[in-house]
Amino acid sequence: MKNKHPELVIGAFIINNKNELFLRTTPSQNDKYTCVNGKIAWGETIEKTLKNQVKEKTNLEIESYELIGLTNGLNIISNSNPEPINMIFADYIVRINNLDKFKSDEKRKYKWLLPKEWLKMEKDKFGPYIREVILKISL
Repeated sequence: MKNKHPELVIGAFIINNKNELFLRTTPSQNDKYTCVNGKIAWGETIEKTLKNQVKEKTNLEIESYELIGLTNGLNIISNSNPEPINMIFADYIVRINNLDKFKSDEKRKYKWLLPKEWLKMEKDKFGPYIREVILKISL
């Protein structure tokens, strides 16, 4: 049997200069709101992955970033495959000052809201554990 290891996924909770948080819907999670994220490729650093994912998915440049925390993602992502999904999520607050070049995938809904505004939404509008991270951010 092949050795299996969890995959590390970087999550970017993007905050603009008005302290608004960017979240977007994700088709793989039934169009629930999630952060920008991506798996770390072999030989790539966390910083490079974070910058590349934010640039690729929003066309924004990161000013600064800070680790929020890690989440054990064993089977928290819905999956039609009988194989268990084992991911570790390393989530970061990512600060953006200049939104002039912002773009988002036209197939996804997105919003910039203050964390307290996000928390007024129904819990079922968020992907797994996203609301819990927003609670951490809003403290």
